[in-house]
Amino acid sequence: MNIKKFAEQESKLVSGHRSCAGCAFPIIIRTVMKASKDPLVVSLATGCLEVTTTIHPQSSWNVPTIHNTFLNAASTLSGVESAYRALKKKGKIKKEIKFLAFGGDGGCYSEDTEIFTENGFIPVKNMEVGKKIWSVNPKTNNLELTFIEKIFKYNVDEKLIRVKSKFIDFLVTQDHNVPIKFKNEYKFIKASELFQRAKTPFTRSFNWKGKNLKYYKPTKIIKKTNQKESPKFEIKNWLEFLGWFISEGSLNYSKSGYLIRIYQSNKKNRKEILKLLKKMGLSPFECNRSVDFQSKQIYNILLKDCGKLSKERRIPSWVLELDKKLLKHIYKTLMKGDGSSLIQKGRKNPHLRYITVSKKLMNNFVELILKLGYNGTVKKRKDGVYIIGINTMYLNHIIYSKRKLYEKQGIKQLKEEHYKGQVYCPQLQKNHTVIIKRNNKISLNGNSYDIGLQSLSGALERGHDFVYVLYDNESYCNTGGQRSSATPLGANTTTTPAGKVHQGKEEFKKDITKIVAAHNIPYVAQAAVHNWMDLYKKAEKAFAVKGPAFINVLSPCQLNWKIKPEMAIKISKLATETNFWPLYEIENGVYKLNYKPAKVKPVEEFLKPQGRFKHLFKEENKRILEKIQKHVDSEWDKLLKLSE
Repeated sequence: MNIKKFAEQESKLVSGHRSCAGCAFPIIIRTVMKASKDPLVVSLATGCLEVTTTIHPQSSWNVPTIHNTFLNAASTLSGVESAYRALKKKGKIKKEIKFLAFGGDGGCYSEDTEIFTENGFIPVKNMEVGKKIWSVNPKTNNLELTFIEKIFKYNVDEKLIRVKSKFIDFLVTQDHNVPIKFKNEYKFIKASELFQRAKTPFTRSFNWKGKNLKYYKPTKIIKKTNQKESPKFEIKNWLEFLGWFISEGSLNYSKSGYLIRIYQSNKKNRKEILKLLKKMGLSPFECNRSVDFQSKQIYNILLKDCGKLSKERRIPSWVLELDKKLLKHIYKTLMKGDGSSLIQKGRKNPHLRYITVSKKLMNNFVELILKLGYNGTVKKRKDGVYIIGINTMYLNHIIYSKRKLYEKQGIKQLKEEHYKGQVYCPQLQKNHTVIIKRNNKISLNGNSYDIGLQSLSGALERGHDFVYVLYDNESYCNTGGQRSSATPLGANTTTTPAGKVHQGKEEFKKDITKIVAAHNIPYVAQAAVHNWMDLYKKAEKAFAVKGPAFINVLSPCQLNWKIKPEMAIKISKLATETNFWPLYEIENGVYKLNYKPAKVKPVEEFLKPQGRFKHLFKEENKRILEKIQKHVDSEWDKLLKLSE
């Protein structure tokens, strides 16, 4: 194929698109589609390509095109391809048609779901990119805070999966990732797969590793008189005192001094409080319904850390960072203050609950019990009081898809439920699990990740006859340039900003080409926009094979890579010349290297022209450049061995 003949071919992506100057998409799309001699049906995922080519009511596509949500390009096309094969078999369609999916930039919850963030529960529709939410590490079962990288939001009018039991309640899309636990390992399955299982285990208890302290050192005060100050308290004593104060305490300032009062009508509890305060070296005195003492130093600390009024009450953030053994001390006295333990008729185990009018304290208390390995429910009464039910048992929960006992009682733990409205889901920096609340019940669930990979993997495994082209722009370019798993180590993005603490993304780029190759499909290739002839030949091979084929094309983004528009092709070439982006293909499991540089350039020649890597060229970040170079060299050596 010479340049003249290539240029004379009809383009299936016509002018009128609104891609940025220097964008690689039009070159990639036109080159790939010209390689097909048969009519095409295209499946297009939401992203830069879709936004710039399908501005309603206009379109730059000269072929039938299906616009999909982020995750469904491959699954939608596999359904269309299956229908085509069925019609062709019946003789209703005679001509040959090829199917092509494009993916780039990169299951959801109903909008009445809440998600547990570092600041407590919020509706899923109020999530923000860059904020931290509580997640559970699937390898260790540890609670961890992690960043939201991206938020998926779209309308549905379809059947969702509803799981409802005494302890769990969620409503999610069919392809939503659900974490289930076998022994000590998590496994992610699609929500629709729950129907194929007789019973499914869900864990509601998590691990927490916090800080250990021996003493609490209170802040000093500016003294105007000979007021007594305490240099430090034993940490367990201070935590028990905080529990009493948060639940039952008050602060009263007058000319006579800074009074701290802990109300307690139970005489036994008053004696316990009195004993604790004396052990702390304070000078308390017992009243008819309270224990009082004066201290300007402690008054100021409590005012700042715990709040004065009942609706302002909170557990200090530094306390919640402590280890589980220490957290038990504050939990014990919080429960003695505003907690209760009731044994219901016919049950041996007590029903535990905690009440508060403070929304902040409600969220703090949920975080506290989760870190203690418990779980719970949260209900808000009409008078504004939060009632937190505490579950210390039944933390390994089973959901049954079908059970005669439940059916006789008219109970269905698992069913399809029609839903019309918006659904939301965050994509997290790591872990891919979130803690949610729906209809008062708190549980662990999954999040969207590597959006589109799940449906692509399923279509590849089923062997559908289609070509999937991934335009790899190495971030979520369409929504502001957030970090994705395709983003290289050290890259500065909106969710991995370079600064004093971190120097861009801290993980290596995921090798999606080799992940796809592991599906053992007929054809897999890696290409780059600067070498259009190589891309064209690979597209020809992809369309020729029977079964799924995949091409991963490096696609520089002038906006988020922070390069000049005219630099896109040069940057693409430098990626290949430095071995950062090798050109190769895998035909029926056999690796073939398509290009080997005569003289390999150092990887910094590819990184330096890009503004997203400029911070790496400071002297203090030299080690990161060395790490990248070492990784590139290692991956190149592996590829050479595979290609022998």
